[in-house]
Amino acid sequence: MNRTTPPNPPSLHEQACHWVVRLSAPDCSARERRAFQDWLALSPRHRQSYQNAEAIWRDFSSIDAQPDPRLIAARNGLRRAQIARRRAIHGKRLSLAASLLIAAIGIPLAWDWINTDSYLTLKGQRQHIALRDGSTIELNSNSQVRVRYGWRGREAVLDRGEALFSVAHDETKPFDVVAGHGKIHDVGTRFNVCMLNNAATVSVLEGEVAVATERRPDPQTLLAGQQIRYDAQGLASAPTRFDATTVAAWREGMLVFKKTALAEVLAQLSRYHDIELRVADPQLQNLKVSGDFPTDDLNLALNAIGAALPIKAVRKNERLIEFER
Repeated sequence: MNRTTPPNPPSLHEQACHWVVRLSAPDCSARERRAFQDWLALSPRHRQSYQNAEAIWRDFSSIDAQPDPRLIAARNGLRRAQIARRRAIHGKRLSLAASLLIAAIGIPLAWDWINTDSYLTLKGQRQHIALRDGSTIELNSNSQVRVRYGWRGREAVLDRGEALFSVAHDETKPFDVVAGHGKIHDVGTRFNVCMLNNAATVSVLEGEVAVATERRPDPQTLLAGQQIRYDAQGLASAPTRFDATTVAAWREGMLVFKKTALAEVLAQLSRYHDIELRVADPQLQNLKVSGDFPTDDLNLALNAIGAALPIKAVRKNERLIEFER
């Protein structure tokens, strides 16, 4: 004798989608609304599930003038399904519209970000990027950033190099920057992020940010004039003060160093020129360098360093220059 397997009861997720669709329908009765309130009061999980489904429904109603084609199709499907739902037989466990809403909610799960734009500069290049939300990014030499727009926020991933972010604040869509093993959460501000040797330096020019790392997940707040560094393992320093003119000098084609370790100076210069700069003797790496160097004149910079320190630049080949005693 064949046994009929009873259908699985609708999941909490499916129930929430059903209520979103029904409450938005013109023929939703007062009895249904009371039933919804009873369902909502059953547990905080019900409220959270409904809020998630409702937020996705709202997003489909507020898509901008040039959305992703997948979202256009999904939005139109939701509208058609809602009309079909009004004609459906009452008592159906889940309407077509609710089914499509479940699928629509799967969109941000399948594609975490609706749209991703990538920007890249070569050595010696800089780029000014105007984002669709009014924010801007100034991308330094030999840098790469990916800007992602999502359902709930905006995110820039600095894969390498340096960038200055001027963020248009939007409480409904926060702006985060991922750099190495840390994340910078914007609170409406301008800040510079520099990735060098798998470490990151975050410098706040205006406003404030919150910085969290893998080793320190509780965010540290940085105000204007403060910076923080974290290494390749996510170990962060305490906030310190910095000179804004020094940090942002690259925007004017200059590098400004004040008692900076020679190894870091050479690493910075290497980002602008297609040549490797190296210190032959490890004991020389921490010699301190001060000065203002143009990013487009390597010979001038190397001669100035050689004149200020007891070292000399030796060209080993077309691709390598070493500093020796």
